[in-house]
Amino acid sequence: MPIATALEPGAAAPPGSVAAALAASLALPEADSRAPDWLWSSQRLTYRRVLASIGNHGGAILADPVGSGKTYVALAAAQSTNRDRPTVCLVPAALRDQWERASRRTGVPVVVSTHQRASRGGLPPHSGRLVVIDESHRYRNPTTRGFAHVATWLLGRRALLLSATPVVNRLDDLAHQLSLAVRDDALAGHGVASISALLGAGRTHPALERVLLSTGVGPEFRPRAVERTEFLDPSADTLERRLAGIDGLALSPDPGVAVLLRSAFWRAAGSSAAALVATLRRYRRLLLHARDAAAAGQQPTRQALLRLTAGLSDQLLMWQLLPEAAGALELIADDLPRVDELIADLVKELGRDDLKVARLRLLLADGRSTIVFTVSRETVRWLRDRLGCRVAWCTGQHAGVGMTRTSRQTVLSWFGADAPARRGLLGGRFAPAHLVSTDVAAEGLDLQGAERVVHYDLPWTPMRLEQRRGRIVRAGSCHPDVEIVRFDPPAPLERRLKHAELLLRKARLPAMVGLGEAAESWRWRGALAAGFEDIVATRGVAAIAAEPAGVLAGFTGHPWPDSGRAPLAAHVLWWTEECGWTDAPTTIKQRLALAASVAPAPVERAPCRWALEQLGRVVRDHVRTIRRASWELPAPSPPARALLSRLDLLARAAARQRHSATLAQIQRAIAFAAGGHTAGERREVERLAGLGDPELTAALPRVPGPTAIPAVLQARVTGVILFLGAATFPRCRPTTRSSLTSTER
Repeated sequence: MPIATALEPGAAAPPGSVAAALAASLALPEADSRAPDWLWSSQRLTYRRVLASIGNHGGAILADPVGSGKTYVALAAAQSTNRDRPTVCLVPAALRDQWERASRRTGVPVVVSTHQRASRGGLPPHSGRLVVIDESHRYRNPTTRGFAHVATWLLGRRALLLSATPVVNRLDDLAHQLSLAVRDDALAGHGVASISALLGAGRTHPALERVLLSTGVGPEFRPRAVERTEFLDPSADTLERRLAGIDGLALSPDPGVAVLLRSAFWRAAGSSAAALVATLRRYRRLLLHARDAAAAGQQPTRQALLRLTAGLSDQLLMWQLLPEAAGALELIADDLPRVDELIADLVKELGRDDLKVARLRLLLADGRSTIVFTVSRETVRWLRDRLGCRVAWCTGQHAGVGMTRTSRQTVLSWFGADAPARRGLLGGRFAPAHLVSTDVAAEGLDLQGAERVVHYDLPWTPMRLEQRRGRIVRAGSCHPDVEIVRFDPPAPLERRLKHAELLLRKARLPAMVGLGEAAESWRWRGALAAGFEDIVATRGVAAIAAEPAGVLAGFTGHPWPDSGRAPLAAHVLWWTEECGWTDAPTTIKQRLALAASVAPAPVERAPCRWALEQLGRVVRDHVRTIRRASWELPAPSPPARALLSRLDLLARAAARQRHSATLAQIQRAIAFAAGGHTAGERREVERLAGLGDPELTAALPRVPGPTAIPAVLQARVTGVILFLGAATFPRCRPTTRSSLTSTER
């Protein structure tokens, strides 16, 4: 039977109502759950979508912007899922108090544990079914101990991951985080056979919005950010001389080691003379160690290089220059005299301001409370000594105000939401006006009392830029407007490091998956649906007299038989004779808006039938894509193949003995082993593959079931609007172009 005959568009209806039905079909699934009163109205939609994602796929990443209240959305989801049972929250150690305060405010019981403890295997033994993982980008590397411990512990649990910056260096970062809670084949019913294969190939798909949520928060809750860049002219500075001295070092016969070391020196030179002196002194000690080791027939290890270049740990491209093996490294000890000369020259400059700190002092002269971020703790101390006694400072080791050390918590409290009131009590004379910090204060902390962030040194990833920015561009700010100032590397340094260029290239990655304020991506669907909420939606067919002649049509895909659940996918498409079908957001929004604002025209049967025939071609292609995804699951891993072989033998034995219950359990386990897994399930497959036959048989009842992938799909038309141009419609023979022409997602 031709598929077009099964597509029923419904009765004639007003074009505005059909347009509203088409727009509504694009909205993401939402759980039918009342949000707690302590959520903002703009957060309640996010809450319902989070619950739907957790229920449908076992987990999700909530990637709303920094400072938009993800903590409270997560606590609301935990309250709904875990009821009265405490929710385990894995968070950075610095945010532990913040999460406990939020728990007390909302009355949601939590057990707060830290990423640092998880990396040592310290995870709570009991919890509610849903776990919350804050700053989940810390689990973007599956080779770390923390990832292994958390992945195994999450087996059988659901997880909500929170990160405003889940994509750091590559799209794989997102795949690894999702794998903690979401199976690799979770989106097979949407045409994505493997999430890891999709993102690993640098590709994306609209179905990712089912597990990667970014709905944002109303601008009324966050201050307006004004951003500008300071460009430094090195002509009157000593930077060129410093860089020339670094370029004269031989460093290592290994090109990868030489590039990494030279980059560390360049980066320190761009920060401050103090940072470069400290880096060269550490390198001098490493050279002396290498010389002594060579005399004893040994060589220093690459761990020493890791310690020396720790500031480059986020710069994935540079570390990829090194071999993966953690063997010895070869350094050129003949550099020692030249290193001593460089250190001696730089020590003479430590008492003088350079051009960069002079520009910073001028910037701070307006008195606006400012957080200055740098990559070097030596630069923190150097700036503290030059900016006066009212400067607070914070590194990973110590904190203080002026020359007085105090607790990190005390220092940061001067820049929290109540900071203006506290300064008022002291008359502003003794309270610190500015904070100079390494990135230890860049993640998760509420510093709404400050009104400016300065990127004194650029980090290697846009994630760090966003985290820094988010300390003050967050809900609850004390200021309606805040300022973000970025010190870009001077031209000689940028030519060597290509730092700003690299940040720009990495910044494009989040936009590929719909993240970031500049990314429209899939979020346009939800916004479009919200824009038609005031119009009564009616599934049906309509016509208007408008140019160009074309068809606006939509359909949803459902598993068959119908389980009553939300559709697997929804599409709204525009057809013209010249271009065929497209789902370009700009085009769809324009056509829907026009349909809602134009008077209806008579609906004729022939054009409607013709439009359904063309739509049927697209539906057929969509069904084929879904089926292909279910057939093209990645080949099982070696442990999975070993387990499948064992299960096959057990199945044969159970069939011979006619143990139907055992055979059903084995078939279920075979389907699980052959499908996609979470990271914890992959480890469970490895464990099961290593069991003996009696132990494996005993474990069968506890083996998870496979992902439910519909074998049969049915399509339903959500609406058809005919745009009847001046010419006869259609004007030519039916087009054979049935695939979508748009790549705009």
